[in-house]
Amino acid sequence: MTPPKELSTGDRRISNASSNGEAPSQNTSDGSDIWIFTDTGCSQCIPQWDIKYDVDKADNMTEAAFLSSDVAGLKDAINFAGKAANACRDDPALCSRAMDILAQAHATVFDETGEVEHAEKAFDAWQESVNICPPTDPGRHCRIRNLAYILHVRFELTADVAYLDKSITLKKEVLTMNGPFDQSHDLDTLSASLYTRFQVTADPADLDRSIALSEESIPLANPRDRSERMRGLAISLGTRFNNTARLSDLERGIGLLEEALVLSQSANARRDCLAELATALSNRYEETRNVVDLDRSIALYEEVLGLCTPTHIDRPSLLTQLAEALRNRSRLRRDVTYLDRAIKLEEEALALTPPNHVQQPRRLSNLAWMYSDCFDLSKDLDHLDKCISLHEQALHARLLEGVKRPHSLANLAHSLRTRFHHKSNIADLDRAIESAHAHSTLSIGDVVSQLREAANDLHSPSHDRLSATLSWINASTESHDVLFEAYTTMFDVLDTVITRGHSLESRYSQLTTEHCISQAKGRIADAVSFAISKGRPRDAVVFVERGHALLLAQVGHCRMPLDIVRTKDAELAAELESIGRQFERLLASKTKPTDFTTRSIADDPVAQSMRLTAQWNVLVEQARKLDGCCDFLRPTPFDSLQHGAHGGPVVFININKPLSHAIIVVRDGDPLVVPLPSATPEVVEVLTIVFHKARHQHPSNYYSALRKLWDIIVGPVVRLLEPRFLTGSRIWWCPSAAVAQLPLHAAGDYTRSAAANMKLLNVFVSSYTSSLGALVRAQRPISLLTSPAPSVVVISQPNTQGEAELNVKAEIAYICQNLPASTLLEGQDGTPDAVISRIPNHTWAHFSSHGYPGEDNPLRSYFPLHCGHLEVLDILQTQMPDAELAVLTACHTAHVDTKSPDEFLHLVEAMQFAGFRSVVGTLWEMDDMDGTFVVMEFYRQMFEELERGNRSAYTCAARALNKTVQKLRSKKVSPWRWVNYVHYGA
Repeated sequence: MTPPKELSTGDRRISNASSNGEAPSQNTSDGSDIWIFTDTGCSQCIPQWDIKYDVDKADNMTEAAFLSSDVAGLKDAINFAGKAANACRDDPALCSRAMDILAQAHATVFDETGEVEHAEKAFDAWQESVNICPPTDPGRHCRIRNLAYILHVRFELTADVAYLDKSITLKKEVLTMNGPFDQSHDLDTLSASLYTRFQVTADPADLDRSIALSEESIPLANPRDRSERMRGLAISLGTRFNNTARLSDLERGIGLLEEALVLSQSANARRDCLAELATALSNRYEETRNVVDLDRSIALYEEVLGLCTPTHIDRPSLLTQLAEALRNRSRLRRDVTYLDRAIKLEEEALALTPPNHVQQPRRLSNLAWMYSDCFDLSKDLDHLDKCISLHEQALHARLLEGVKRPHSLANLAHSLRTRFHHKSNIADLDRAIESAHAHSTLSIGDVVSQLREAANDLHSPSHDRLSATLSWINASTESHDVLFEAYTTMFDVLDTVITRGHSLESRYSQLTTEHCISQAKGRIADAVSFAISKGRPRDAVVFVERGHALLLAQVGHCRMPLDIVRTKDAELAAELESIGRQFERLLASKTKPTDFTTRSIADDPVAQSMRLTAQWNVLVEQARKLDGCCDFLRPTPFDSLQHGAHGGPVVFININKPLSHAIIVVRDGDPLVVPLPSATPEVVEVLTIVFHKARHQHPSNYYSALRKLWDIIVGPVVRLLEPRFLTGSRIWWCPSAAVAQLPLHAAGDYTRSAAANMKLLNVFVSSYTSSLGALVRAQRPISLLTSPAPSVVVISQPNTQGEAELNVKAEIAYICQNLPASTLLEGQDGTPDAVISRIPNHTWAHFSSHGYPGEDNPLRSYFPLHCGHLEVLDILQTQMPDAELAVLTACHTAHVDTKSPDEFLHLVEAMQFAGFRSVVGTLWEMDDMDGTFVVMEFYRQMFEELERGNRSAYTCAARALNKTVQKLRSKKVSPWRWVNYVHYGA
């Protein structure tokens, strides 16, 4: 970004005080002229009016030469003005004016020719003009303004900050002197000088003051200048964003540029606004990963390039910026078309870059990585060869050791290793080792220190911080404490990266498509294994908990209980509650970002998210400063998580190389750790495929898969727990990654000769939970005063979407007959709005309908109802603190998304998140023949609990489902029919 431009003679005529600063002609009482003498001692007498005439003539000569850019005429004006100034030394006001004209002429020659001697003479003349100017002269403020300008020029020529400081002091003085007719201009030039000083000294106070002055100057500016002032302010805000990561500055800058673009009155002004707006949108894409911003920045860069001539000075940088944006688009879509165009543009930029130019190494490296991307897509070794050649050129361009040289060596070493793996040319390996050795001139401690600093740099883009953190982990092989710190930082930064998305849908897209996030998710298992290997099982639990259900955990922050904060600061708690509600609605909304040409920036969801994020972060920091609230919204410690195991053990499964583990959280003491040597990542991946295919094959294949699952994962866990817990005890599974796709609850040996305790169904009652935190919330006590007895809302939609009608009449009648406090929504009454409005008024909910997983987006999984769909996103926006039990007898309600299995984004989890403590659902499609049997048998046992006076009957849902499934299995149905049913929660 370019700074706001300081006033110069080439931009606008320098302040001229001629009309206000002249001294009136004086006459004697008899009408004769007053005569004065020159300081040369010459005896020639000059009448006062002749001197004034010469000063006026010098002014006119300077003005005419300025307007025509006539350097020779300017030099003639200099000679004439100098003589006129010498002729009126005894008249301070007139001499001050003459020196001002002389200085203007010198400054204009400097501006036209670059001859430094004229800048120096302009400074001397203006300094003298100010020194001799009477304090009451109405033109004094203009001469001080001009002196401030030339001091700024001297700073640019000498890099001496003292000149800049003096210029700023004089500009501040002018603001106390001049009238409102030029206040906007003076505010703007002072803002520009403060911005320049910030670039030199990095004093944030200068930048803040510069921005405040620009904000003040814009409403006072005339329409002709307003667009340029807005662009300058946007640039300053962008600079502050780059230094503070304050998203509100970026948002404000984009809004200003949008407005400035509309007000632009020239082709050049429009081009400059387009270029800055494209850069700002590209910066926001780096933060939010909103593809709309990326696409629009590409379109704007294309437009700007169309307005530039082939020889325009900014063309190479614009080509590079567009090429980088197109590369990002290619990486998202895996589309080589974008990449081909990016390469052509970067090659053109490189061709326009002079040898030894400061941007040459960057453009060579950019081009190298683009060819590396081509190789990844095509596996064409010619692309890899080109990549290596460009990395070598980039390294050569950095002949001097500097910050970037180690990166060039590392890049070259990486590419050479890649080519060695494909060509097996030992020379490539030797050169890679040589480059890596040259790169390692820094000690490992220095490297780790630099990476730690980069990972914790809150002013850097979050994706850059995540990349630095992953490199820090790779480098931290010698110190256990350092590696533990690096893993902890990875979780912190990963959470920050994902929160850049404006909605759950955008965050899900980030989670499943972005390479950097995928890498970090892949290191979660490493972090857990590391903690286990160092005898820190409690930390292992905290790590695996932080890697689970990331998206819903972020929404959960908006619903965090504020009781402690409220006792300390009720007003702050109310603000947190208000912003949290707004944030939650935005996160669960289905609103798509749009082009600002069709939507106000204030209404755009990305802008809203950035604004709410900034407000939320400020409020959270304020809350943490309250007594007893320092850990507010920080990661939950193990001691608090352990409360989730008070009803039975909670089992995490961590699949990793070289050794997988089950980590079992029990009510007291440290977690138990069970090695799972046979559960390698490769075996688990194959097993998920086997289970998927086996549902369409002979039942024996499915039973074989269940036996394999018992052998490698479930069996070792049961053997450890069986001596410690009674048969029939509760157990919760919290699987990670691919294991979340496996039916752990049904694992066992179902051959006739197998012992009863070789089947999990016979030993423990299984439930699932997305996290320990979710289980703690599900186990919260119910309010008997609010709900003395359960009431149920029954949603019956058996024949929507043209599907075959479901056989649900008997089960619906059975439920309504046994629970008189029931509401039935069927047929036209069962609209999405009606369901959402009625559910919070009941403690139980039952769905008998179809269910569908979202295509490529689990957040759009839905129940088809009358006149619309009830989706996961709709349910997430609902809060039901008194809800107890939800039974979802529809297909796919607990369908596991294969792209993000441990995010648990399905209808069952949405119901639990909304407030239901206990939820029953299905992994895949239901057999309609089973529906009525399962529902009536399940509720028969639940009603028995109610008849025994068990007001917390919902806590018996898992046991009732276990017995129901056992009875369904005894009917000799295909295994996938009884395996289908699962329980989540308390």
